[in-house]
Amino acid sequence: MNASPAFEFSRSSLQPVPAQRACRIALLGFGTVGRSVATILQGGSFPQLRLDMIYNRRVDRKRVPWVSPQVRWTDDLEEVLASDADVVLELAGGLEPAYSWVKRALLLGKSVVTANKKLIAAHGPELLDLARQQGCRLEFGAAVAGGVPVLCGVSPGLSGDRLLKLCGILNGTCNYILHAMESRGVTLDAALREAQQRGYAEADPSDDVDGLDARAKLAILVRTGFHLQADPQQIATQSIWPVQPADFRYARELGCTIRQVARAELKAGTLLAEVAPTVVSAGSPLGSARNNQNVLVTTGKYGGETVFAGAGAGGAPTAVAVVSDLLAVAESRAAANCGPALVAVPVSNDFRCRHYVRVTPAQTTDAVAALRRTLTSGGISLRGLLHHPDPHDRRPSLALVVEECSTHALEKALTQVQEAGLLAEPAVRMPMVTTS
Repeated sequence: MNASPAFEFSRSSLQPVPAQRACRIALLGFGTVGRSVATILQGGSFPQLRLDMIYNRRVDRKRVPWVSPQVRWTDDLEEVLASDADVVLELAGGLEPAYSWVKRALLLGKSVVTANKKLIAAHGPELLDLARQQGCRLEFGAAVAGGVPVLCGVSPGLSGDRLLKLCGILNGTCNYILHAMESRGVTLDAALREAQQRGYAEADPSDDVDGLDARAKLAILVRTGFHLQADPQQIATQSIWPVQPADFRYARELGCTIRQVARAELKAGTLLAEVAPTVVSAGSPLGSARNNQNVLVTTGKYGGETVFAGAGAGGAPTAVAVVSDLLAVAESRAAANCGPALVAVPVSNDFRCRHYVRVTPAQTTDAVAALRRTLTSGGISLRGLLHHPDPHDRRPSLALVVEECSTHALEKALTQVQEAGLLAEPAVRMPMVTTS
């Protein structure tokens, strides 16, 4: 898969691999995705791809009988780098030592395929430029949205348009959790445990629930669709931890539901970008996403909205994207072409949109009236009020729907109310996003 116009490969001088020789692959990391990729490669459907070597720490614990005896197992990275592998397939994850491994492989003239969104978000332009210089390839279609081919869909698929907005569900783990809360009324903790049991969530789910995983993917998409340099650290994130069953009850009254949404748009020379739990229309592509699905909605100046959707978490969907990248490398050994330079712009999360706010008033104060006054003084209008307490809630809460306003102005008003002691606990704010 191609990554973006900024990260394209020239197709004018493709050099197909000779039919008599398969592309030799060294696999780094034999976890969930690595095992799934090996299963596909051992299935016989792609004779042009040959799994030659599997690297993993304490490799003897990973050996499985269904892998061909011709495949070498090793825990020595130097053996991998010294081998005649055409492609190093990095599926270990994380920034280090993955960055060092990939850089060394490229310096040796070996192409690299990876599903590592953290690596590509942090070092993508540098590594792509190195691949171009060395006459090899770096492919990372599996780094965003698992088995959904969003990167090649955005570029070259939508290269003829000028993209204005990106809005999507980029983390299948969070979507599974929030859909379970919506459909079965379970708590976030219970839904997370289910996701872990199904292999969608890690033992430490922080990267998923706190939005860091989706943030890295959004940074890659911003480079792909907008040709902008986006430092993931500058993209604001909100955790889904504060979301409670009460929020789904209130959202349902509005004809909506809640999803973790990553979105970005360019306004007046500033990149607006964030990852946050978001109130979306129940019947929209985002609201309709079930279980571990990923969805990306792009908005173009000429083509309008385009929707990509499919399974976004789990070994098998991600493995499909990885094998697609391997096939792209095997069938065309072209040098990378970095294309137009990436432009650096300021990053902010000060979107103007409607907001949902759940508040838990302090018992001895009229928090609602005070909140109204504070919002009004900040130029913010209240659109509606929902108050249907559930006897199972720890404290009675109510929900406000705020008319379109600046995110920063609303955050300032909510901070003032909290500091005045009018709330029993911090307010929960979620943007409201509309897609067709």
